[in-house]
Amino acid sequence: MKSHTYDFKGSDLGTLLGWPLVLPVLLAAVMHLGAAWRLLPAPRPILDIDRTILIHQAEASRLRHGADVVFLGDSSCLMDFSAKDLEGWLPPDHRVLNLATLSYVDLPACAGLLRNYVAANPDRLRVVVLLLHPEMLRGIEPVPQYLAWLQKFYDGADACDPNTVSGRLSCLLGFDILKGRLLSRVLPVPLAKSYGRYYGFTTDLHRFLTAQQGSAIDPHQFVPQPGQGNTEYRLSAKMETAGSAFRSALPPGAQLIVGITPSPQSFVTADYPVRHLTMLADWSQCLQADGVLADLPPTLPDRFFASTTHLNEAGAQLYAKILARSLRQHLR
Repeated sequence: MKSHTYDFKGSDLGTLLGWPLVLPVLLAAVMHLGAAWRLLPAPRPILDIDRTILIHQAEASRLRHGADVVFLGDSSCLMDFSAKDLEGWLPPDHRVLNLATLSYVDLPACAGLLRNYVAANPDRLRVVVLLLHPEMLRGIEPVPQYLAWLQKFYDGADACDPNTVSGRLSCLLGFDILKGRLLSRVLPVPLAKSYGRYYGFTTDLHRFLTAQQGSAIDPHQFVPQPGQGNTEYRLSAKMETAGSAFRSALPPGAQLIVGITPSPQSFVTADYPVRHLTMLADWSQCLQADGVLADLPPTLPDRFFASTTHLNEAGAQLYAKILARSLRQHLR
């Protein structure tokens, strides 16, 4: 014997599921209309360490700063010295800004940062220092997603990911707009592991970069181990082509100075100092550089490193003095 009888129609399904969908649909409409009508703040998705660095440097490149000495390069340029400390070691009429980003960003993107700075600070720039690690000179392929983040920030577009189903759905429902325009401004994201212990949150890293005039610190400590990388450094043909194009971004009258950041002594082979000079000479030639930081050390003791490519805090303090001494010779 049946204890219950159900009277269920197809229209009841719409009633049951319709109301739970009302809130997401309303949220999506509010987000998309707010973005389209410019009622919401511009996208600023500082949601992890990499995007915080990229967006901070992109923002800094568009601000009035007054720096006449600008550094560009990969993460070794970002991490290996404090621009604020370096400025203190230069003659008092010079101001320094570090616009270095990450090795996942190529030289054309660096040139874009430079062009933005020149546009925001006309007739100010006197010296551009391009500092790269030999790992990048060997030719690291840029990551399209990182280049897309930069371009979307420049365009004021939301960082939607159209390449995945979840990314398209997140964009359609307005979640990317909510995170990138609102939540990232009011809810800082904790950083992971050593970076979290050193900086704390994304907003703390952003403030640190501003205080240090675009420089950061790698909080790790290098421990030599087998299989940490290949030390057969060389200048790739791709970098030669990109380097010659980078030169075109310089404004008239500005000097281009080039240098190579150091590697741990135990990591490289005995002939590396000679190869370092050869790479530097070839690199400066393809860039048609106005000056070369040839007296920068190719290596430093292991205790000053956070990894095979970054100095630690103690190393950065030492390198700022070395870099300032080398750069002073080229300042007009």
